[in-house]
Amino acid sequence: MEIAGRAAVVTGAAAGIGAAVAAKLAAEGARVAVVDLDREAGAATAAGIGGAFVGADLADRSAVPSMLDRAAALLGGIDILVNNAGGATAGPYYPAVGAGEWQRTLDLNLYAVMLASQLAIERMTAAGGGAVVNIASSAGLGTDAHPIPEYAAAKAAVVRLTAVSAPLRESAGIRVNCVCPGMVDTPSSRRSRARMTDAELAALPPVMPAEHIAEVVAGLIADDTLAGRTVVCAGGEPPRLLPVRDWLGQPQSGS
Repeated sequence: MEIAGRAAVVTGAAAGIGAAVAAKLAAEGARVAVVDLDREAGAATAAGIGGAFVGADLADRSAVPSMLDRAAALLGGIDILVNNAGGATAGPYYPAVGAGEWQRTLDLNLYAVMLASQLAIERMTAAGGGAVVNIASSAGLGTDAHPIPEYAAAKAAVVRLTAVSAPLRESAGIRVNCVCPGMVDTPSSRRSRARMTDAELAALPPVMPAEHIAEVVAGLIADDTLAGRTVVCAGGEPPRLLPVRDWLGQPQSGS
């Protein structure tokens, strides 16, 4: 898909990965809506790239449809959706916390992604096609332990949701892909690293600039051959596509 001239919605775009993605798409010629809970920072980011701002708390289920409606009205439609908004509560975490607390994490990291995608796909189908990129996390991959189980579970679900959305390319001209970043230099990760011990910091993989993820996102939007795929971005390594596997977990031919 040619990015120039397209209408792009980027959630969680006041800072970090979302801001870098919004700036990249704007630089490529897209009309961009910056969506964020932080109205002051989000409006500043939008103004800096010549975009529009939509304030929304996507952990509130009722906010998702109105956010899409507002963005579409400001941009004249939606051709691109980047589901970047995410995060977790301050803790404690599952199972040592009530369902209301871990449900908010699931609502932000999974429900909002599913509903925003569903509503955007309806618009894209009517318009003849589009592209969705989900920002998941390395926390959603593999079988290792993670300190925030509800966050890891939600991100794993986003990876799987992306994979099962692959047929939309043939049926509706809509490509859904995913990026799983490792440690990225964002305000959130800086706060996390500030709380770590020297030993914990030494064990971390290299930290990537947010612009690195933005380049990968733009590449997924532009590459019409990719659908239902997940790109893993780990510090110090080139991005790699996860292999496509059949239902028994065996790699499929050509993957």
